Amino acid sequence: MDSSRFFELSESISDEIIYSLNHLDDWGKADGHPGQYKHDVIADEIATPQLIAAGLGVISEESTPIGLDKPYIAIVDPIDGSTNASLSLPWYALSLCLVYNEEAVASFVRNLVTGETFSAEVGSGAEKNGRKILVSGVTDIEDALVVFNDLPTKHFGWRQYRALGSAALDLCKVADGSFDAFVDAGEGLAIWDYAGASLICEEAGAKITDTQSDPISFEPSRVRDIKRRQLVCAGSNELHSAILTAMK
Repeated sequence: MDSSRFFELSESISDEIIYSLNHLDDWGKADGHPGQYKHDVIADEIATPQLIAAGLGVISEESTPIGLDKPYIAIVDPIDGSTNASLSLPWYALSLCLVYNEEAVASFVRNLVTGETFSAEVGSGAEKNGRKILVSGVTDIEDALVVFNDLPTKHFGWRQYRALGSAALDLCKVADGSFDAFVDAGEGLAIWDYAGASLICEEAGAKITDTQSDPISFEPSRVRDIKRRQLVCAGSNELHSAILTAMK
């Protein structure tokens, strides 16, 4: 699947999800895995069949992986920020990543309330609503606005912080320079939480690794084990290194 077809499919899926959510009355818990909401199930029932029909293997937060022997695999979080959605907080997104030969080749993240859309194709840069984006380039922690997934146990010198509840969108706002860094201070993120946004960050000039300095990987063992990883993403190599050092 080429990137243009992937982006067309992503747009179509997101439009259908937005339409369904706009007509949803019950935003409560579902009967599936812990923390799953009814809107998660609805969004997954829209996204996954279309991805399968397009010939893709699929790894979704909300359903069983399928077709992982296929050359192209879509990693999808139908709604990243489900709790925000249940509370009518406008910070939740569809996140999609297209993987080929163990490499993320295209990604798409859309805020399902505002419609703000981030996308990237490997080697071609990152965009927000069709315009190129770049990271802030801030190098010093004391100048940095940091967005957190969960809160750290100590203050390590940042200027200001936010904790907003959607890792995909949080990371994308590092990519466009709104935030200077993202730090996961919790129990780690699953691959569907960060797959789409990680390529967008890299293409915008960010450095993103786990807290052991290992880069984002889409090797089969990494993709299949669904192991959670604590991530650090920053708009400069200097800030990334400084944060890792300060967290020790």
